[in-house]
Amino acid sequence: MPTVSVEEVVDVDREALFAVLTEHESYGRFRGVQSCTLIREGKPERNGLGAIRRVHLGGPAVLDEEIVLFEAPAVYEYRVIRARPFRVKHTLGRVELEALGPNRTKVTWTSIFDIPLPVVGKRIANHAAPRFERAFRSTIQTAATFALNPAA
Repeated sequence: MPTVSVEEVVDVDREALFAVLTEHESYGRFRGVQSCTLIREGKPERNGLGAIRRVHLGGPAVLDEEIVLFEAPAVYEYRVIRARPFRVKHTLGRVELEALGPNRTKVTWTSIFDIPLPVVGKRIANHAAPRFERAFRSTIQTAATFALNPAA
């Protein structure tokens, strides 16, 4: 199974960054995301444990993701529970935030997935992995900008 793991250090407070990364309905501000809808609220936080978000990536590409771990402001995990147009076997999506100082945070984003299609599934997954890596890095950087300047 392809694994995508990125680490980025950003000059922003961990709590503020976590808030931006877990405000699912604002994901449309991120490059590569057309929109994101919260289809089931989590408990006790709206975007927390048990929340299901529908992420429209453009065209026919849609992912439904469930939040399966939520420990603010340090970590959250999600699983893709439904995907279109290809089925995705998603083992792990994990975003960890480590405070390196009052305004410095290390983010580690890991995703383990497979596309279980005969013949072409492995090729599609291997082609997608570097795109996901770029998307995760971009999302972290953009989230840091929004955490510093919410009006951006």
